Amino acid sequence: MKKIKNIIYSAAAYLAVGVGLTACDIDLLPLNEVVYENFWTNKDDVESVVAACYTSLMDEDYVERLIVWGETRSDNVAAGTSPGDDLRHLLKGSLKTTNTYCNWSSIYKAINHCNVVLHEAPAVFEKDPNYTESDLRINIAECKFIRAYSYLTLIKTFKDVPFTFEASIDDTQPFRLPQTKFEVILDTLINDIEGCKNYAPNRYSEVAKNTGKVTRVAMYSLLAELYLWRAADVNLTKAQQNVYYSKCIEACDWVLNYKVQQYEDNEIEGLDLRTVVDKEVYKEYGYPLLAEEMTPGTNNGGPKATNSIFGDGGSFETIFEITYKYRGDNKSNDAVDGIYGTSSSSQAVVGAEKLFESKPDNNSSYSDNRLFSVPSDYRSIASFYFNESSGGYNIYKYTIEKNEAGDPQREYGRVGTAYTAATRTQSYRGSDPANWILYRLTEIMLIRAEAEIEMAFNMDSAETPVEPVDTTSADTTSAPGKMRKIGKQFHNSSVAVSGSSLSDPDELKLDAFNLISAVYRRSNPVVKTQPKYAPTQPSTYEGYHTLLMNERRREFLFEGKRYFDLVREARRIGTTEQFRKAMSSKYTDSNGAVAVKMVQMDFMYMPVLKSEMKVNPALIQNSCYLDEEENIKN
Repeated sequence: MKKIKNIIYSAAAYLAVGVGLTACDIDLLPLNEVVYENFWTNKDDVESVVAACYTSLMDEDYVERLIVWGETRSDNVAAGTSPGDDLRHLLKGSLKTTNTYCNWSSIYKAINHCNVVLHEAPAVFEKDPNYTESDLRINIAECKFIRAYSYLTLIKTFKDVPFTFEASIDDTQPFRLPQTKFEVILDTLINDIEGCKNYAPNRYSEVAKNTGKVTRVAMYSLLAELYLWRAADVNLTKAQQNVYYSKCIEACDWVLNYKVQQYEDNEIEGLDLRTVVDKEVYKEYGYPLLAEEMTPGTNNGGPKATNSIFGDGGSFETIFEITYKYRGDNKSNDAVDGIYGTSSSSQAVVGAEKLFESKPDNNSSYSDNRLFSVPSDYRSIASFYFNESSGGYNIYKYTIEKNEAGDPQREYGRVGTAYTAATRTQSYRGSDPANWILYRLTEIMLIRAEAEIEMAFNMDSAETPVEPVDTTSADTTSAPGKMRKIGKQFHNSSVAVSGSSLSDPDELKLDAFNLISAVYRRSNPVVKTQPKYAPTQPSTYEGYHTLLMNERRREFLFEGKRYFDLVREARRIGTTEQFRKAMSSKYTDSNGAVAVKMVQMDFMYMPVLKSEMKVNPALIQNSCYLDEEENIKN
């Protein structure tokens, strides 16, 4: 008789929340003695473990690793007042294999929850007539999304990792797996999500579920990122890269089409989208982004988009977020509170000095030589607080519930007013935790822009340019969309177009610039009257790439994206040159050993935890950490 393995349900409390057992069940059955065959009988059993899959994303360790692996290691942050020894060493680049942030168990716990559901749900479908094929398909999509996102996070962090779709169900199963290659895992995940991308519903009747549960829009967003990473491989030919970039653009098109159509239909219950979307951006670029200011230059109580996305949560722009609000289970985003800080605790990390070296003034013009070169960008106001007198950089994104930048009573965000160290009055979240966003609309726009830039310059240099993938027969029944298809003719107007219809390098470059400009304009609405604050279209690959990387950095500050962006760039060019350039300011106080190691590609990845190496002899340690005494093997 099989018992539910303790790696899946390791505590009575987690049994109750994750699986939905009653107190009576727990009293009758000792911990880890739940009879496995008696559990998987009906729809409720499946749904309860699917809920545990979502709950596993909310675990402090899971979100903490999204922050530490994707953000804390980057050049966006520096040590705060009380980072703790392990975080302090990580910030200095002096990682050891005993560092607790090398522990990947919370990610594998989420993966195994999903593997168990995917293993058992089809049999329940055969048993319970109330568990319909539609129910099964939705649960498959949910679990495959969470599993693929978790594996993608692991390979971005460790490169090669143990990989399996087999469920760990009982203690008799040996799970001492060797690492699987990065590219093999990516290919497998792409095929897996391609096979079920249309299983998830377009939307749910309950508004909160549309961003807190997996939808079809989330599936295509994940697929776009998977293709973007697969294309970023220096070992591929330019033609091979462009095949993946084409597929990436196709997935982005689906998402953008859907969101444009959703705006046109104004279909969000209880919300008139036309009152919250930036009319100027939509008119000029065709993308429905939430407005920071409804009327450029008025600063009428903004920033509305920032508050909607990061304060209220579940915004129109959000595609999928780990949802804490309104759940009623008292879970809190402790990872954000612990690392970014609250009003009652010290911050473990703060914004890095290079984010904002000196205040720009009204005579400034846009320059890619500085991340924030003009005084109008809401993201330099609402993401962190630069105290000019003390030089401090406190992180505000996610940690405050209401950002008042742009309020006419404040000095921040007002063109014509200098940045000062004025007191901010926002209240910290306290008991109202922040949701953690995995995908939102602007990321899909910038993913497509990145794919278009790379594809265009690959075409410029390749002997045989690769035509985009023909998507005329693609499934668009649920996302008819409004984006214009233009074929081979060059388009002069800045309007939303179908990326898959672009086949000329100049078209792709212009469209990429329009996508970046739309994202930038939303956060700089005063550009309408101050055109010098806006970037101009580049003429070189370096210009496009720098503009894109800076825009991604501005848009996703402190969201766990920056470090992985640097890793993807290094994988694409095959060296750590740009990675080292970006990270040099972070490691100025470190010893020379870090500088030497940074030349190696494997330096970008975390080492395998020492205890994992001991229990699993099939694992191979990251080559950058083989010189540690405890890792030297005969």
